[in-house]
Amino acid sequence: MNEPCKRSQILALLQRDKVSVAFFQETHFREGKVPKLATTKFSQWFHSTYGSASRGVSIAIHKQLPFKHSAVSADPEGRFLFVKGTIADTPVTLATIYAPNRGQVAWLVQTLGLLSSFQEGMLILGGDLNVALEPLLDSSNGKSAITHVRLRRLKLALQKLGVVDVWRTTNPSSKDYTFLLGC
Repeated sequence: MNEPCKRSQILALLQRDKVSVAFFQETHFREGKVPKLATTKFSQWFHSTYGSASRGVSIAIHKQLPFKHSAVSADPEGRFLFVKGTIADTPVTLATIYAPNRGQVAWLVQTLGLLSSFQEGMLILGGDLNVALEPLLDSSNGKSAITHVRLRRLKLALQKLGVVDVWRTTNPSSKDYTFLLGC
């Protein structure tokens, strides 16, 4: 999202798909150098950045969603962002996570513990966990470098928070992957 043309494409995609809340990972915004992103459609933006143009996560909220934030927890490493507030007087916590490529299970379990302490109300979590929870379906070769014991530990931590993989639940046997925008 550090390039104006990518930001433009993303905002157009969000508008086309009538998105109310968007979760971003790998924004690559430098600390203190986040471009002005508030638009006529997305008036609330929250960011967690890192010192270099790597990592970074953001949450964007559509102006028509009656969200009022009350607290924010942003990782100084630019890997997670938790925003607590209300939508029409209903408590919610919005969270986005960008896990590291190595040691992700231990990192995720620790981060999910922090989220559990921060969370109030309904939790809506988006992110890039950098782990295939269902290796047969979620990886191109059907395998995982992460042991079954570690995968089970992560799944239990997610289950404890009440997190459900909505895409996998609605597409129980499909293989599909995210895409990159190019300019």
